[in-house]
Amino acid sequence: MKLTAQKRMAADILDVGENRVCFDSLRLDEIKQAITKQDIRDLIKDRAIRKRPGVAKVKKERRKRTGAGRRKFKVKTRKRDYINKIRKIRTYVRDQMNAKSLDKALGDAVRKYAKAGQFKNLRQAKEYIKINKK
Repeated sequence: MKLTAQKRMAADILDVGENRVCFDSLRLDEIKQAITKQDIRDLIKDRAIRKRPGVAKVKKERRKRTGAGRRKFKVKTRKRDYINKIRKIRTYVRDQMNAKSLDKALGDAVRKYAKAGQFKNLRQAKEYIKINKK
């Protein structure tokens, strides 16, 4: 006994999925005779067709979206910040080396660390030089 059309109409009326529509097994002949939506509504009223209780959905906690696509700043901005920082450090190191207050080995090391992003700003580079000066 296929009751797919009745099940589809009942699901549409009850506003649930077809899997949640439940037919009374004693009144299947009556349900089979129902061919219009009004017939299905009458059977729902008579409790021949019911909807199964659904599984309570637990509201999921919204995750913080922190992926690469959600970052607001531009690469251009980061690059400009890097350029400004590295220029300051290199200028400072060059001036110190010209003034002979910094030897070549330490100057080269500071430049390499700066390029690698070891220093956040010029102040940190100065502190490194102060600590490692002989």
